[in-house]
Amino acid sequence: MSLSPGHLHETQRKEKRRKLSESSSSSLSITLQQFLISVDVMDCGKSKGIPNLDNGNNSPLNNVKIPNKDTRIISSITSDEISNQGFVDIPSPDSGKISNRDSGFDSPFCAGEGEGFPNEYPNDELDRNRSKNQRDSIQEESSLEEGSGEDTEKHQSQLCDTQKLMNIAQELLQTEEAYVKRLHLLDQVFCARLSDVGVPPDVITGIFSNISCIHQFHSQFLLPELHTRITHEWNYSPRIGDILQKLAPFLKMYGEYVKNFDRAMELVNTWTQRSTHFKSTIQSIQKLEVCGNLTLQHHMLEPVQRIPRYELLLKDYLKKLPEDSTDWKDAQNALMLISTAANHSNAAIRKMEKTQRLLEVYESLAGEQEIVNPANELIKEGNIRKMNRNGSVHERYLYLFNNMLLYCVPKLRLMGQKFSVRERIDIADIEVYTTFYRNTH
Repeated sequence: MSLSPGHLHETQRKEKRRKLSESSSSSLSITLQQFLISVDVMDCGKSKGIPNLDNGNNSPLNNVKIPNKDTRIISSITSDEISNQGFVDIPSPDSGKISNRDSGFDSPFCAGEGEGFPNEYPNDELDRNRSKNQRDSIQEESSLEEGSGEDTEKHQSQLCDTQKLMNIAQELLQTEEAYVKRLHLLDQVFCARLSDVGVPPDVITGIFSNISCIHQFHSQFLLPELHTRITHEWNYSPRIGDILQKLAPFLKMYGEYVKNFDRAMELVNTWTQRSTHFKSTIQSIQKLEVCGNLTLQHHMLEPVQRIPRYELLLKDYLKKLPEDSTDWKDAQNALMLISTAANHSNAAIRKMEKTQRLLEVYESLAGEQEIVNPANELIKEGNIRKMNRNGSVHERYLYLFNNMLLYCVPKLRLMGQKFSVRERIDIADIEVYTTFYRNTH
């Protein structure tokens, strides 16, 4: 079928008008989709950064009737519902999918029939995902805070242990300075003044033993090294084990002083009663401020107690000291040496106490022979009652040693109760029986 030129021109003009109408409708439709999405996103949260195209004065939507702008337009509204309101002509689904260039993702209003959209979620599912993301974020932040808290706590614990080590070292230094002052008081004040008033040298030696050697060791060796380390070198060399390990063997000299301690106390008491010069000299020194209102006997006890204090301080130091510390090995060795010296001192004290007790038994038995013997060990003593056949009761006293049993009878004296040995029994062949009596009453 042939067309005339006029009819052909008319057909071309209609085609151009149709295309122009479609182009205009398409442009307006895109702008509306942008607006709807903009309103929806802004209602959900304005942080998305999608502009509101309704603000432009030249916007093609200025003449479009829009319902109440406060009304939230959700993504589930269909294009048919919008078309039925008569606001604007929306292309049919057959016209294809139109991209939303401003928002950066494809609008669900521009989808073709049957197409799926990865960014399209129902409201419930969207809220659930947002809640899940918030919970995950909170859990992640909580985990980070917990990990950070553990690291902070560990760091604070390390700082706390470091400070405790410093405190122990300072306590050692302070107590050592006070101890050296006590030694100076004994060696250079008491001992020197008693010599000046004419107390015999053997009595002075019997009272103070080797206190001069002990004073010299602490004042010239141990204290200066501790002072230098803790006061001047602690920042780059925080340790005391090496000093104590090096000087601990010299603490064996305390054994002689400890063994002589009881005898020294007896001499002080004897000469205080016997010599007025001795008594007045001691009393005048005890009134000095440096004595702190303490007696000579109290100051003489300081060297006996000093080594056990070293042991306690060093044990506390090792509890706070990390095992990977450079001072760990030296501190352990120092503790072994000091503990050995402390054991010697404690053994000497126990031996001295045992000997003293044997002397007391010897005096109570009016000079019974073979009592004061290093091989003898008093195990138990006490009163017993002897019942005769006629019903009379007599008081008796027993001394049980490691090698004999002394059966004694009391003798009343003005100076206290004394005993006489009635029988001495060798316990090598003695057997002990336990007898129970049933009360018939």
